[in-house]
Formats: sequence, structure tokens, C-alpha cells
Amino acid sequence: MQTKFLSEDERRHGKSRLYKFQAFNGLGFNFMGETPVYLLAMHFGASNIELGYISSAIFLTGIILLFLPRFLAGGNLIKVQSTAWFLRGLFVLLYLLLFFLEGQSAVILILVVYTLFCSARMIGVVIWNPLVRMVTTSQNRGEVLAMGNIANQTASVVAKLFSFLITSIQFFTGVVGILLLQIIGVIFNSSASWQLRQVACRDTVEYRKGRNIFVILGESLKRKDRFFPLMIKWIFISIMVINGLTIVFVRKEAGFGANVVFLYTMVIALANIVSGFFGRTFADRIGSRPLLIGMSLFMALSYLAWMFLPLSTGEGLPWFVFFVLGFFSNFFMLSANVLIARVMVNSMPEKDNFGYNAMINFVMAIFSLLAGVTGGLLIDLGQQSTINLPNSFSFLFFSAAVLSAVLFVLSLFLREKGSLTPRETMSILFSLEGLRAYNYIGKLNATDDPVRKRTVIMSMSRNNAPIATEEIRSIMAAPLSPVKAEVIKTLFNNPRPELLDDLLREAGDSGSYQQINAIFALGAYEGEKVENLLIELLDNDDPLVRSHAAKSLSRTGHSETLNRIRALAREAKIPWEKINYLIALKNMDPDGTIFTETFSMNENEESSMLGQSYFSLTAELFDMTPPLAEIYSSGNLDRGTGLDSFLEQARDRAQFYQFHRDLKEWFAASDWKAISQFCLQSLNDSDDKGETNHSPMNNLKISVVSACERELRSYDEAIAAVYFTYQILINP
Repeated sequence: MQTKFLSEDERRHGKSRLYKFQAFNGLGFNFMGETPVYLLAMHFGASNIELGYISSAIFLTGIILLFLPRFLAGGNLIKVQSTAWFLRGLFVLLYLLLFFLEGQSAVILILVVYTLFCSARMIGVVIWNPLVRMVTTSQNRGEVLAMGNIANQTASVVAKLFSFLITSIQFFTGVVGILLLQIIGVIFNSSASWQLRQVACRDTVEYRKGRNIFVILGESLKRKDRFFPLMIKWIFISIMVINGLTIVFVRKEAGFGANVVFLYTMVIALANIVSGFFGRTFADRIGSRPLLIGMSLFMALSYLAWMFLPLSTGEGLPWFVFFVLGFFSNFFMLSANVLIARVMVNSMPEKDNFGYNAMINFVMAIFSLLAGVTGGLLIDLGQQSTINLPNSFSFLFFSAAVLSAVLFVLSLFLREKGSLTPRETMSILFSLEGLRAYNYIGKLNATDDPVRKRTVIMSMSRNNAPIATEEIRSIMAAPLSPVKAEVIKTLFNNPRPELLDDLLREAGDSGSYQQINAIFALGAYEGEKVENLLIELLDNDDPLVRSHAAKSLSRTGHSETLNRIRALAREAKIPWEKINYLIALKNMDPDGTIFTETFSMNENEESSMLGQSYFSLTAELFDMTPPLAEIYSSGNLDRGTGLDSFLEQARDRAQFYQFHRDLKEWFAASDWKAISQFCLQSLNDSDDKGETNHSPMNNLKISVVSACERELRSYDEAIAAVYFTYQILINP
């Protein structure tokens, strides 16, 4: 039986419809909404108080929510929302009556129609948060909100550009052009309503007797997890209402024409798009709280900049000053809007969500009314003031700066699970290394290509930003992450002391799938805790665990367990064990006693590859060139060029020059006895130049002599013996 919650497919389809709704709504609202209404009202001589009402009406109409839950109880959320959206478009057609009205009667019609428009919109807005919650999860909510915002504002740029072009034509510069835009807006608004109608929904408007808006308000204010989000939302709405009056400012104070006003609103739309990308990129992973703290601070500073614009001198300012300042102030404000929307959806209760959102918007109506009326009064006060103000809107912008400062303080008290601290956030946003790390994490989460993931992990491992460390810690905490092995390996080449405890926990857990890799990585760390764990692991039942522990222990500078590791090495049977113990004993024993067994260690092994690996590693531990592994690789491919090249290079030694042709023939004929004699004779001739009896190279020489005396038995042994003979000769 289906519940009210949507399936994954329904959510995916719902998100698609939501994005399309946002695009059509962006077109419709910008042809019908605030800016055209401001221009109509100013055309017919509206007062500052009336303009303040227009700025607040979009929220003020939340007063109707006082009785709406009871009236709409039982209605399907999507049907209610889509119907309300369709009705708001029909109300706009009443503006056509302006062709027959003038003066105050025209202003009254504008205010009435805009109130009806905002009332219908408010019904839909109440359902917006439940809709977003229906089609998203907590992991992608910020991204979906931001992407919807981007779709909306991208469409609004198109609408505003079109509005600019239409109102730039002489015939459409006045009421005719604005009303034409309203009719176009109705068409797109109807399309947006239809897109909403296609979203799957089994939730209804809930209403329980006795649980009115005031009851829900009282309960919510008593809960800290809701009190601060609600206060932040209501204070922010007041700022938005005041910010809306910047349209009046650029029209009256800056003297912009109607077409330039539309161009200015395009800049605001671009700021909104950028804020959407900002929210999509950072909100879900950083969290709303730290970003909101920063945005509210920048908002306060930007409004102070508006406050001090020197327009009262009558000299005017270049148009781009208003455009640039408008872009940044709106970017800060609209970014905060995305962050607050995410906080509100996350703090919304599972039940009675329509009533809860009705309560939010009802109180918003009160705040917006106060902000709108106060904003109009502050403009009047500025225009009538005897104080020499920078501009007549200075009091208005000062109030916005004060409210932004209040928002900053409230954001400090916000509690949000999983969000970063402000310090961590600054280390990301104000550091190139932090931004790179954040970008790496985004790429890591966005790709399924294992090669691409490995490349990103290698890049991230070299990044020392705190967020990179935390992401690595998060990956290590997963029991079976597909990238966990690569991440742990990087901690050897790029140690992170702050992750040592995590690494110790992984290395000490015998049930961990990555225990071996963790033990390997511990070789890059020093300290008593590391040594104690690795010594403990020498008694592990798993031979691979023992040998890896010995190898890592040797890399920490520890040497007290040398004899114990020698004993373990003699018992080694698995190839990996032998390789690990060779490295361990080379690091622990400065005399290199292990090299006396270079040829005898594998004489009973049938695997050719083990012998080649062991000999190649021995050469690598001595930093010998050319690499012995390349010679073996050439032989394994039946090319023989590696051996030929080595023998040519070795002709700088008299013995190799003299027997150059013979060595080639002996290898071709598999004459191991002749090669054994050659090595013995060459090493005997160098005895008077040899090293002391306690050097690693001398111990290697002992092993070569011993192998040649009992006679070499294979191609691999013969190459190793000749190769090591040459290396001993050139390193006397």
C-alpha cells in the first residue's frame, strides 16, 4: 500500500517538473510581478507609503492564512497549489481596466489587483516547502533548491531583457507596454500551473480542530530548533521588503527610465543565478549556518554602501555604480535566501506541515507590513530631513543594514547538524587550497569512473586543507567504500598526523577489509602508539599481517625486534612474505645480513616470477641502474633487448669487455656453468678492492659467490648473478 511519501521514480519525475515550473514561473512572474507593478503605480502617481505597500504585499497577504487551513482541509496539495497559481494569472487581466482610469482611482485598482495576485500566490507559496520536501532528500535538498532557483532566474533574465526591448520602443514606453507584458506573463503563468499539476502527490492539507495558527506559533517558539530558523526567516523577509524599494530608488533618485529599470532588474536576476550556483555548490556539504553568518555580514556592509551613495549633491553617479552595487547586494541577499529556504525545509515538521507553513507566512505578513510601511515612512523622512544626508533613502538603507546585523547575530545561534564551523568554511572559501580540495571532493562524488576517482584521490592526497582531511576521514570510516583502499595508501606518501588514530584503528581491526593497506601506511608514522601496535601484530595468525607489520615497523626507525623478524623471515613461505621481510631487514640491519641469502631464499620455489621479483627488489634497494626489472621484462616478452643493452653498457669493465661476445653466446645456449665461472673469476679478481665483511654489498657478493659455486640453475639466476657481479665491480 502506498504512503504519502513518493517513490524514487516519482521524486525524480517531480524534480523534473519542479525545474520546468520554476522556468515558466520565472518568465510569468517577471512579466506580471513586482517591477511592472512599481512602474504602473509610479506612472499614476502613487505615494511612498503606497509603494511601500506594494513592496510588502507579496508577503503581507499571508494574513489570509489565518482561516485558510480550515477552508482547504482535505484538499490535495498539488491541486490546491496549481489552482492558486492559475488564478493569480487570471487576476492580472483586471489591469486592462487601467485604460479607462486615471490618478488615484488607477492606483487603487493597481493595489487591489496586486493584492489579489499576491493572495493567490500566497496559497501556492505555503505549499512550496512541503512540495520541495516531497521530491527531495536531505542529501540533495540544497542542490534542488539552488537548481530550481537557477532555472527561475535564468528565465527571468530572458523576461527582463524582453521587457527592456519592448519598453525601449516608443509606442510601448508607457502603460501600453507594461500591460502587454502582463498579458504575456499570464500565458507563461498558466504553463507553470500545468507543470505543477503533473507532480505526483498523495498528501493533503491537514487541519486539526484546536490547532490554529496561534497554537502552532506558540509551540514552535518554545522549541530552539524552530525558534531561530523562524526568527531568521521573518527578519530576512523584512530585509527583502526594504530591498525591493531599491527599484524605487534607482527610478526616483538615480533617474533611470523604465527601460533602464528593467535592465537593472536583469542585473539582479544575474545575481540570483550566481547565488543559485553558489548554493548548489556549497550549501549541502558546508551547511547553511556558516554561509549564512558570512552572507548576513556582507549584506550589512552592502546596505551601508547604498546608504552613503552621494546623490544629494545633485552631481549624480555613473550608471554602472548602481549596477555593480545592486549585483553584489542582491547576490548576498539572494544567497542568504537559498540558505534560509534550506534551513526552513529541514526544520519543518513531518505532520501538519501546511498549518506550520501557514503560520510562517502569516507572521511574515505582519513583518512585511511593518517593513513596507516603515520603509515608506523612512523614505519620506529622508526626503523631508534637514540633516545633510548622502541621499534621501539613507535612513531606509541604514534600517536594512541594522536588520542584517540582527540576522548575523541570530545566525550564530542557529543549530544545524553536519554543518561546518565558520572557521572551517573560511578555510575553504578564502583559500585556493581549500577551494581546490572542495572541488576534488565534488568530482569524487560526481563520478563513477574508477580511474577518474583514483586520479582525484591522488590530487586530494597532496592537498593539506582541513576539508580534504575530513573527507579522507569520512571515507576511512566507511566499512566498504570503493575508494577506501586508494585513500589509505595515499597516507603513506602524504602522511596526515591528524588521521593517525583512524589509521591505527583500521590497522588493528582484524575484520577490516583494508587492514593490510592501513598497516602499510603506518610505515610513514613514528611514535610509541605506532610501534606498540605493529609489534603486537607480529604475533598475528595471518602471515601477511605479520610481514606487513614487520615492514612498516622497520620504516619507523625501530630495530629492537631485529632478531625476531629474522626468525619470521626464515619461516616465510608466501611470496609476499619474503618480499616484505627483505624490505624490513634491509631497513633494520645496517650490515644487510639478509643479502647473504639473496639466491638461497628462493632456491626451492617453482615460480619464476617470485625469483625475478626478489632479485629486482634487491637491486632496487641498492639503487642499482639500469633497473634489473626492465631486463627481466624484456626477457619475459622474448625480446632480449634488455640483456643486450645491459651487456653493451657493462663493457666499461675489463672482464665484461673481454667476454662480451661469450656472454651473449652462453645466454643463448643456456650455458649456466660458463656464466657461473665467469662471475666467480670476475669477483675473485676484485677481492683486493672489495668492501669490508660487514657491508650490505659484501653480503650480496657472498650470496653471488655461493650461488655460482653450486652452479647457477636458471636464466633468472644467471641474469641476476651477472647483473650483481657488474654492480659489485663498479661499487668497490
